[in-house]
Amino acid sequence: MAMLKSLGSAFPALAELRIRRYLSAQSASLLGSWILDITLNLLVWRLTKSPAMLGALNFLIYMPSMVVIPVLSGRLRVDNARRLSLLVLGSAMAVAVLLILGHMLGFLTLPVLMGAALVRGVLGGMEVPTRQMLLMNLTQDSARLASAIALNTVVFLLARTLGPALAGLMFESLGPAPGFFLAAVGTAVMWRTVLRLPRVLRSSSGDAPTQGGGLWAALRFVWQDGFGRLFLPMTACVAFCAGAYQTLIPVLADRVYGSAGAWTGWFFGAGGVGALAAAVLLSSRHVEPSLRLGLMAVPWLAVLALTLLACSGHVITTLAGFALLGFCTSFVGTGTNATLHRRLPPAVRGGLIALLLLAFNGVMPLAQLVAGALAQWGSVQAAFGWLAACLAVVLAVAYGWRWHRLGRVVWDMNRL
Repeated sequence: MAMLKSLGSAFPALAELRIRRYLSAQSASLLGSWILDITLNLLVWRLTKSPAMLGALNFLIYMPSMVVIPVLSGRLRVDNARRLSLLVLGSAMAVAVLLILGHMLGFLTLPVLMGAALVRGVLGGMEVPTRQMLLMNLTQDSARLASAIALNTVVFLLARTLGPALAGLMFESLGPAPGFFLAAVGTAVMWRTVLRLPRVLRSSSGDAPTQGGGLWAALRFVWQDGFGRLFLPMTACVAFCAGAYQTLIPVLADRVYGSAGAWTGWFFGAGGVGALAAAVLLSSRHVEPSLRLGLMAVPWLAVLALTLLACSGHVITTLAGFALLGFCTSFVGTGTNATLHRRLPPAVRGGLIALLLLAFNGVMPLAQLVAGALAQWGSVQAAFGWLAACLAVVLAVAYGWRWHRLGRVVWDMNRL
């Protein structure tokens, strides 16, 4: 009890039992999802040795979100989110089982893997907003909402840190089947937890569950908000330039360091550790000063990280570059998410979830294609250099315009 009380003081959302249970199941599910995605990447790389094919694979994993999330957002409520989540989780289990059978029977050809990636992308586009809607309404105290959002990111990033490393180790020694099996088990754990949730969630005050709200209503509120006008596009730009490294990591590991299987997990793990550090910081009681003083500056650190990866030829500096890149991506995405959810009215929460997912996840398909094409046409390190230059130009224009309007240089988020 003393430990739980201490954790609840440091991370306010952990004071609630159902948040702890939900996040525990989420960790198992997301770990399995990351293992599945990296196993698919390694299989495609083994078959093709083509950066463009890796870009196409990750495009199929992320692209459906751009269609599914806007369609789903206006219809999403807590009651149907639970039902939809159960359906999606059951389908994801079936996909993992079919991949195991495909491997056993020798059917995992490139078209089959691409088809599995597309199905995975459709299910992911449905699953992420439904899980976020459930999480928002599990929190009984609205003051703990920012902590719950950041802790959900912590869980995601723990999975992103451990999942690729486990996938790489298992793939190198045991092949793809164990990765597919763990994906099925993690999904089953989450399915059981969602099944046990109450059919109707209510806050401690007895309010009805938050309704979805449409995408366009959320967009109007964000556009009227000075913070939202700057940081929603900024989040998309950081996600595009910094988030494209998922496609580039196996290429870098193979072409620069000699082994995709040996180094892919390490590089993903480094990015995950950095991202995890940012999420832990933002889930703690230090969230307010961290966002106020850091949110404007951190995107420039992403430029530094991309530049380091473009120039580095040593494992230690490459690991440091990925760790810094992971920190920046997580800090900007989580910080913008938490800040906008507190500034905008609950009535547009469903639309805001969709808008944030489109800004962060929605740019990923194009980012993966562009990154794969850049690495195909030139060196993988040159691809990191182009991404660094692109982000630097966007930051200079966006910040310069805002500072020109204010008549001074401002780094404090609250003074924009």
